[in-house]
Amino acid sequence: MAWSNDTMKALNDWPVPDTAFKKHPIDDVRFYVFVGHVWRDIRRLWDESQVRDILKGRIEEMHSDWRPDLVEETVERARSEGTLLLDFLCGLRDTGKLKDLIG
Repeated sequence: MAWSNDTMKALNDWPVPDTAFKKHPIDDVRFYVFVGHVWRDIRRLWDESQVRDILKGRIEEMHSDWRPDLVEETVERARSEGTLLLDFLCGLRDTGKLKDLIG
């Protein structure tokens, strides 16, 4: 998956805090920025299998002390939420409504 440097930086910024596994507004914003960069790069749904591997590797690298089940839960939540957001953007684009909302 070819992501820009900005997308990779956003990916690196998202799971930095130890609270990244929780639903928290500050961590959520970091995640949304990451997904927004993914959208800017690919303008479609991501490959969920590849994303799962990328997210898991990044989180394990940053949080080697996290239990494996916590890593899996965090990856699955991020994969699912990211897919939902990208699907939403694809739907808006396909119906011509994306420009109405984003400008």
